[in-house]
Amino acid sequence: MHSHAVYSQPQHSHWDAVIIGTGAGGGAAGSKLASRGRRVLFLERGLLFSDRRAFQDEQAMLMELRAADDRMHDFDGVRKPPFTGGAAGGSTLLYGACLMRPAPSDFVPGEWYGDWIDPAIRRWPVEYEEFEPWFTEAEDLLQVAGDHSEKPPHIPRRPTDYPRVPMPLHPFNRRFRDHLIRSGLHPFQLPLGIDPDTCDKCPTCPGYICPTPARATSMNRCIEPAVHRHGAALWTGVEIAAVELNRRKIVAVHVKSGTHRVPVTRIAADHFILAAGAIGSPVFLMQHGLTGDNPMIGRNYMFHLGVLFTLTGFRSTGSGDTFVKQLGISDFYIHNGHKLGYIQQLPIPGPLTLRAELPGRLPVPVALLNAVIRRNVTFAGAVEDLPQPENRIMLKNGTITVHHRYHAYDLFRAKQMKRGFGQRIQFSTAGLGIGVVAGTEKRHVAHQVGTCRFGNDPKTSVLDRNCRVHHLDNLYIVDGAFMPTSLGVGPALTITANGLRVGAALAKQDGAASAAPAASTPCTGTAHLSRASITEDIH
Repeated sequence: MHSHAVYSQPQHSHWDAVIIGTGAGGGAAGSKLASRGRRVLFLERGLLFSDRRAFQDEQAMLMELRAADDRMHDFDGVRKPPFTGGAAGGSTLLYGACLMRPAPSDFVPGEWYGDWIDPAIRRWPVEYEEFEPWFTEAEDLLQVAGDHSEKPPHIPRRPTDYPRVPMPLHPFNRRFRDHLIRSGLHPFQLPLGIDPDTCDKCPTCPGYICPTPARATSMNRCIEPAVHRHGAALWTGVEIAAVELNRRKIVAVHVKSGTHRVPVTRIAADHFILAAGAIGSPVFLMQHGLTGDNPMIGRNYMFHLGVLFTLTGFRSTGSGDTFVKQLGISDFYIHNGHKLGYIQQLPIPGPLTLRAELPGRLPVPVALLNAVIRRNVTFAGAVEDLPQPENRIMLKNGTITVHHRYHAYDLFRAKQMKRGFGQRIQFSTAGLGIGVVAGTEKRHVAHQVGTCRFGNDPKTSVLDRNCRVHHLDNLYIVDGAFMPTSLGVGPALTITANGLRVGAALAKQDGAASAAPAASTPCTGTAHLSRASITEDIH
């Protein structure tokens, strides 16, 4: 179900840029550089998936976490693998592709959090207005389907039509939207990186690998075009064994295969772009002695505080039978003088997941659980998790250690969201609803950000405004680690936009585009794939 691609030394021995990690930020930055004629090599610890339909299996995907990072982490004393993407494409293989723009207020968090946060990050080093064109380019790149005419409260809308028109609302969602409007809210159709024309309309989505190319991923929207149109190369199943450093510059990295007996290969480049995730990137710096004694590295780890709302319908809601993740609510983004976050509809992953959440894991028959799912609708609120230096990623005796506690103000705001939206769904013509604050979640680290934040002062940040590591001249970090705060929306679009922004700045810094490189030719090795076969595996 996996395929392994390891290439020996290509025709050229020196790259313009090496991208370490293939998630949203790495894919976008590499795509931008390759499109500008740069020689780009993507390196990925995970493998390519060769059979996506086989992974529409709840036991494999959500219970056994076969597509997740296989390394055990220590989560405050509990050893578990994280529920983050561990294959080529990173977590974009598993995300729900809800691609919302953050609000301008997200870029000035000091206006809402004041003394709750470090004075150094009360304003982001880059304003919303500078990011805005990159949001548009990211939406175009990911082929987002949405309705720009809708005006959700507190958050910006795209000024022009989205690249794709969203699929029609499910009949239950049309009725429930009308109920929300009558209750005084302003629901809108979520902007999704899902092509309605090729979508199979699976009842599940997040946590599963898409059986078609419908859902936008870093692989199918960024890396595959970079390889096939612009001469980039992709190596999977490889890890960095060593880093060559000459004062303030990385000269080369040495890579090894994690699963095959392939000799360590030296890869030289002008620039290195790290995109291993908000956990993986600081760990990489620690493993290879690249921290420069900066105490900020690994600190201020954040992921959104979830508020789950479940409504049991009086009749079928469509859950369990077809795609229902369509509605969003931003009325509580700013509410009663507090900045909370957004709410989006979610599918229920499946009966096994539902049974695992029951008290005592009661052996309820799957048929009964499926009947419950068909009468259920679920929403998830994302409350912005405040940065705290004591929430951090560490490396202890070779083990990745994650420490995280939500701030008391996070929990207060989550209760505000629970109360506000819960009152709207508690009793309705559609069914009965309840809300729960997920204040103790640790392993499902969706929306992880913050561990190598950018800023103007090396004393209070890890990266400069263009995401270059302050103490190294040619190392950049473009995953969610760069973010000083966690935003009131999911970070996927912002990470993609930032990857494009950094890639463009790096290409401009290098001057006029160089000639496109010759195609890389697979040579010796225990396994190799032609470009055509990479396309087969991706699709």
